[in-house]
Amino acid sequence: MNIIDRLILTICSLCLAVLSIIVILFPFQQLDILSRDNLNLVFKSMEGNYAYSVIGLIFLLASIRFIVISIMGNKGKAKVTYIIQRTDHGEINISSDTIIGLVQNVADKFTGVRNIKTKVDILEGQLYISLKGEVSPEINIPKTSEELQSKVKEHIESCTGVNVNEIKILISNVTAPIRNVK
Repeated sequence: MNIIDRLILTICSLCLAVLSIIVILFPFQQLDILSRDNLNLVFKSMEGNYAYSVIGLIFLLASIRFIVISIMGNKGKAKVTYIIQRTDHGEINISSDTIIGLVQNVADKFTGVRNIKTKVDILEGQLYISLKGEVSPEINIPKTSEELQSKVKEHIESCTGVNVNEIKILISNVTAPIRNVK
């Protein structure tokens, strides 16, 4: 959550806490300010004052935003993990996003392979890469997949110095061939 969402959530939580206290104390008639006559006066003074409508609208929009955030969760944001390399001069942290970029660089050079989506898992210093994509109909899938695995492994290991444990490839679809229009 960003800072604006946290600020709005704090204000909404405080208002909800005050409202909860009022609802709890109202039946006991402990506060004179909460008497029915005083509440009627407050509600009468609100009539015709559109500032209260604006405040209500702001709270409504904030609550809708939080409902949407809670339903969506962290779907859009993948968790970034790091692989740590120790050298004589210190520590090098390589993010999973860096590995994804290196894999995409290799995958983009393959003809007949398209729409590659890369997922990188770093578990206990071991690198696991999953590729999901589509191929052209004229491609030999086992041969191309094996070449892609080999090139990705070679490129990642030479660029990062990290051993790649496993590369999984999932071919999800066969794309229509691209036709040259003259």
